[in-house]
Amino acid sequence: MALRNRYATAALLAALALALVALAGCGQASTTTAGAAANTVTASGAGTTQAVPDTAEMSFGVTTTSANAKSALDEASRSAAQIAAAVKKKGIAAEDIQTQDVSVYPQTVDQNGKQVITGYQASLSVTVKVHDISKLGEVISAANAAGANDISGPTFTVADPAPARAKAIEEAVADARKSAEAMAKAAGKSVGAVLNMSSSDAGQPVTFGASDAAGAAKSVPIQPGQLDITANVVVVFELK
Repeated sequence: MALRNRYATAALLAALALALVALAGCGQASTTTAGAAANTVTASGAGTTQAVPDTAEMSFGVTTTSANAKSALDEASRSAAQIAAAVKKKGIAAEDIQTQDVSVYPQTVDQNGKQVITGYQASLSVTVKVHDISKLGEVISAANAAGANDISGPTFTVADPAPARAKAIEEAVADARKSAEAMAKAAGKSVGAVLNMSSSDAGQPVTFGASDAAGAAKSVPIQPGQLDITANVVVVFELK
């Protein structure tokens, strides 16, 4: 009986020892995982580069009034056709001309507390995309002479912004690394590999006031300038 008790006690002690080893192993894994997650630094960065615009978009609006809705819309449509024909003569392709924002609504006056219709107003716009900016001034003047009485734009863009965007992203990542290095140095560490990165970017359009185009003579002077192509990134770096 005594021998059996000794074997039982030994087995119990062995089981307890194995359980303690297993628990110690689990505690070590948890600490390593937490430490790995903590050994990162996240920094944001911004970069900007310039690109010369090569495309411009204009909106040429027409507003007409008449005693009835059909007459008002017919007159506006004729003006729109004249505008389209005028810009085509300046080299604009048919696929770069689009009619938008067609509307007809009554004009009213108050008579003894009642709204009385006195006529109708029709409006629409012709959007034109110009790929040769050197002709933009001539296009604006031609549309104005053809009957456009509400002119807005241009909105300048770059047909292929990828090269400028890539350069802006490079600058943004370098900016993020500088910030990360400053934070790492303050913590007594150094920056390692990039673990994760996200990016967003957008070009800032340049606008040309409609009032500057009104009453244009031969050609409206155009200065396209440059577009700012910006990139913003968030980068997660390893800390060493």
